[in-house]
Amino acid sequence: MPIKFDLYNNPENEGVTSSGIHAKVITRGVINTRNISQSINRKCTLTESDVWAVLTALRDELYDAFKDGYSVHLEGLGHFSLSLKCDPNVSPKYVSSNDISVKGIRFVPEKELLDKLECVHFEHDIDDSRHSKNMEQPEIMVALDKYFADNQFLRRIDFEKLTGFNKSKALRTLKELVKDGVLKNAGTVNMPMYIKN
Repeated sequence: MPIKFDLYNNPENEGVTSSGIHAKVITRGVINTRNISQSINRKCTLTESDVWAVLTALRDELYDAFKDGYSVHLEGLGHFSLSLKCDPNVSPKYVSSNDISVKGIRFVPEKELLDKLECVHFEHDIDDSRHSKNMEQPEIMVALDKYFADNQFLRRIDFEKLTGFNKSKALRTLKELVKDGVLKNAGTVNMPMYIKN
């Protein structure tokens, strides 16, 4: 079965538009632990419960290794390690452990696993509903003026409807508009409500 993909324009970086494109997989859905347990059960003598128990124990082992400062290598699969973040405004002289938190878990696949994926087939699946519209700054300003003539607050979802942008592009653009002084967040970090500045 071919892997479906679509092409997207690279996002702007610091106000500079990139002319490149990148491909993204259009996933068919999610294979969960139960699906994996059933599939492994059909291929060997382990029961679904055995597989579930091993996967649960593996999760706990990964947690124990990460919390003790280890990375984990699973042969044939790849390397797992913690990714950290810290407040960018803290001076390196005064950084404490309270300023550091877990950003995520980094996964680097084994070459063997990547080599197996060399034989997959791809199929271009074009669907305009997955793409943001292109709207230049002057058009955005006109749309905002019209919106604020009838509304006091603007939410991200309102901005998406107004511009036709997807969520990630809407968030990036709103952040730039706040930085440029066009909009101001009168809400909270987790629930922003934008007003005209």
